Amino acid sequence: MNTEQQGEIQTETPPVDMVENHNEQDERAFINSLDDDFDPELSQTEAKEQALETDAAAGIVCVGLMTIEQTMKTMLHPRFKFDPEQCEAVATKVAPLIVKYGANPPPWLAKYIDEIMAVFAIGMLGLSSFMQVKQLKAEDIAQQAKERETTNRDNAEVAA
Repeated sequence: MNTEQQGEIQTETPPVDMVENHNEQDERAFINSLDDDFDPELSQTEAKEQALETDAAAGIVCVGLMTIEQTMKTMLHPRFKFDPEQCEAVATKVAPLIVKYGANPPPWLAKYIDEIMAVFAIGMLGLSSFMQVKQLKAEDIAQQAKERETTNRDNAEVAA
């Protein structure tokens, strides 16, 4: 290779045998081959199909979020609800992953799916146990209040 030095700038000029020469016929053949591969209508159809798939996946995410919301209403508080704007944002962000991976977890996560499911099951058992204890304590407090009210009423009747 020939190297020209000008101050600190170095440029390399390729040898003559490395320069590609194209004639007009080669260029036309290349351009025609591009026209054969590209179909704008097909491209638009694919974009529409992908948009429909993403919208459907977002719907699936919304159904999942509604299920989680109902579970939380049952377990934590009857007036609990997700913010609709946040749900929509989550659905929009998660939908491409649903389209990309389908019902399967990403490959890097798939090898840990058993561990994840075990942690989820243990967590659900712990949460349901906590909720049951909370409900039992509330019932005990209500029962004690009822017994005190009955005792106070009986004492008031005796005193009268």
